Amino acid sequence: MKKKKLLLENDPSKTIFSDGKVKVSKNNSVFFFEIGKEMTQDLAEAVAIMMREVDFKSDIWNLEIQDVNIEDIIPEKSLFWLTGGYNEWRVLEHYNRPWCEAYLDFQEEFGFIIVNTIKRSKKLYEIRDNFIKYLNLPILYDFAVSKNLIR
Repeated sequence: MKKKKLLLENDPSKTIFSDGKVKVSKNNSVFFFEIGKEMTQDLAEAVAIMMREVDFKSDIWNLEIQDVNIEDIIPEKSLFWLTGGYNEWRVLEHYNRPWCEAYLDFQEEFGFIIVNTIKRSKKLYEIRDNFIKYLNLPILYDFAVSKNLIR
C-alpha cells in the first residue's frame, strides 16, 4: 500500500484533460489515456477506443498532440479496436479466427496508415477523421473477406 501511495505522490505527469469518460495525462512526451475501464499509452489505440466510447462533439477531440514518439505506436492495438474490439474478437460471431491469428494480416496491410496518420496529425480529431476515411468498417471488412477471416 505504501509503495502505491509513494508512486502517486511522486508521479510527475499532469492531467491535461478530464471528463466523465476520458482522462488524459502527460509526462514529458508520453500521453496516458484512461477511457472507461481501458488504459493505454498508445495514442492510436486511444483514438480507436474513443471512437467507440466518446461523443464526436466532445472537447477531447480538439486536444493538441505534439512530440509523439512514433515508436510507441503499435498498430495492432488500434486495429483490434477498429475491427470490432472485444465484442467481435471474443465471441467470433463474424470472424472465423481469433485475433492472435489474424492481427498480422491486418497490421501488414494497414499498419503504415496508422503510423503515417499519427505523424501527420496535430489534433486527435485529425487522427479520428483519417481512421474514418482510410480504416472504416467497409474497408476492413472487405480486407477480412479477401483473407478468408469472415464466416
